[in-house]
Amino acid sequence: MGRRAEPSARVDRTVRIVAAGAGAALALTLAACAVDPAAQVPAAAGSASAYPTSAAAGALDTSSAEPPGRDDHDHDVPDAPPPADRAAPVAAGFAAAWARSDLPASRWWPAVAAYCDEDFARSLRTVDPALVPASRVTGRPRATQTPRDGRAVFEVPTDAGTLTVRLAGVGGRWRVTDNDFRRAASR
Repeated sequence: MGRRAEPSARVDRTVRIVAAGAGAALALTLAACAVDPAAQVPAAAGSASAYPTSAAAGALDTSSAEPPGRDDHDHDVPDAPPPADRAAPVAAGFAAAWARSDLPASRWWPAVAAYCDEDFARSLRTVDPALVPASRVTGRPRATQTPRDGRAVFEVPTDAGTLTVRLAGVGGRWRVTDNDFRRAASR
């Protein structure tokens, strides 16, 4: 009977050895995956290892790492819409800067861009101010979409027609996101 138990003991021992080897391989694989390639210490001259060493793993700075299960945007809270009473002055300022067709582009663009979100400011870089039809603002902005939920639209009268200015709350401030111009009817 002792002989029949022996193959079973060998199988159990073999299973344990294979399981231990698989566990060790898994641990090494996970350890290699956890090392930042940018933090790897170059192998010493003549060294045959191309893998990160424990010295490289110790050089990692984990002081700024987020806890597991979070990403960089988990703590971002959307900005509250800017105060409604601050929208009209932004529309007026943009309109006054936009209507300065007498300025060279090198002075016109920074003046209008100061009121705009990044994308719209970038698109205005191609505008030749000499082609802007208005030369001055003739009245106050009038809300056609009252400032609410981070959006607003104003019409601003100029000497050549009506400038429509679209605003959005960006980073807690009103920014111009688009404009349109409707020429006054000729008499």
